[in-house]
Amino acid sequence: MELLWLLVGIIIGAIASSACWFSWTYAKNQRNRKFRKRSHAAVKLKSLRNFRTWALNIQRKIQQDYPALADSTTQNLDTAQKIWEIIVESAPIGYVQVDQDNRLTVCNQRAATMMDIANHHQGLKRKPFLLQFIRSYELDYLVEATRSQNVGTQTDWVFHPAIPDPADPVPQQGRPIRAYTIYLGMGKVGIFLEDRQEAIAIAQQRDRWTSDVAHELKTPLTSIRLVAETIESRVEPSIKIWVDRLIGEVDRLNSLVKDLLELGQMDVGLEPVLNISEVNLANLTRSVWKTLEPIANRRKVNLQYIGDEQLTALVDESRIYRLLLNLLDNSIKHSPSLQSITIVISVVDSQLLIETIDAGEGFPEESLPKIFERFYRIDPSRTRSGLDRGGSGLGLAIAAQIVALHKGKIIAKNHPETGGAWITITLPYQNPSISHPS
Repeated sequence: MELLWLLVGIIIGAIASSACWFSWTYAKNQRNRKFRKRSHAAVKLKSLRNFRTWALNIQRKIQQDYPALADSTTQNLDTAQKIWEIIVESAPIGYVQVDQDNRLTVCNQRAATMMDIANHHQGLKRKPFLLQFIRSYELDYLVEATRSQNVGTQTDWVFHPAIPDPADPVPQQGRPIRAYTIYLGMGKVGIFLEDRQEAIAIAQQRDRWTSDVAHELKTPLTSIRLVAETIESRVEPSIKIWVDRLIGEVDRLNSLVKDLLELGQMDVGLEPVLNISEVNLANLTRSVWKTLEPIANRRKVNLQYIGDEQLTALVDESRIYRLLLNLLDNSIKHSPSLQSITIVISVVDSQLLIETIDAGEGFPEESLPKIFERFYRIDPSRTRSGLDRGGSGLGLAIAAQIVALHKGKIIAKNHPETGGAWITITLPYQNPSISHPS
């Protein structure tokens, strides 16, 4: 018994030291968060003041230049055009406009700064073509798409300024841009441009902090598990259940750390290497379900597989296993008792199509655009019972990452018949027998 209490003491000490470290890190982060919050509030207040100053200046300028507007109920087109030009030029967001021939007719100072254009007022007098003035094929494609569909759209891309002197090239830093288009009729298109550099920098800082914490947690978690495994075979049967639970919780934390590290690798452009092999998808699906069967049995939920039993694909088996595990685990947690979870796997137009459908409450409409964001969690009331302790908010983010690694797409919707979650995955498909002839 003395050995037992000694080892228990070691575990408690290891947990306590980890907890102290994490508490210190958390407290430090909270202080930084409060500082950032105050800084953010100061920035917002400053922006608000700048916006008010801009609006007052616009109002003052209009009143000075066009005093007749205050007493007249009608205004001619020339006056309206001049007022519009004042507002556009003074706006705190970039704006450009092209006519039906794709010639640039409007470009304010903010847009010229973003697009690295000098003397834009002089250049506009010639009404140049859009690509002559702004060397961005993404922007040109966006304009054409808006004109052809007669509806506005939005896109993000990294704008790379043209090299000033090809004979002596100097590396140019890309600028992340978000563009919103509006169709103005008669082939004319307006584009609002937003500089995303600051927002992306903040997101990268957040992701780096998350990755750093995950790295620091690896060592203490490994130590705790080793100690738990050491005493597992030496304790009384009545105590062993608590050691097993401790090991289970450590494994859960290790899995979370691994997920965070993998997401961090993709954030910095280090894509994990895929181990491609020929995989029977029906067998893989049943293997995943066997892992989840104890949870499914408690829920009284069963699996319905629809697809060719002999269908194989060239994929990374361990990652597709993880993908299906995350999706089916999520479906089990949110399915009512005595219901089926359906998984459909087929090949359509050279695409491997994987669908998971459950009969739960589905996704709230407002959550659909954010459902694959890391740490995003739907209202806990969607979970039906106390069997779940809640996820980390990383399951679907990891699923989206695995799909992206396979150059595919993943979409979340609500199924029109069951009303439950409906996840659709499309992956490029090559027939293994053709790709690897015997």
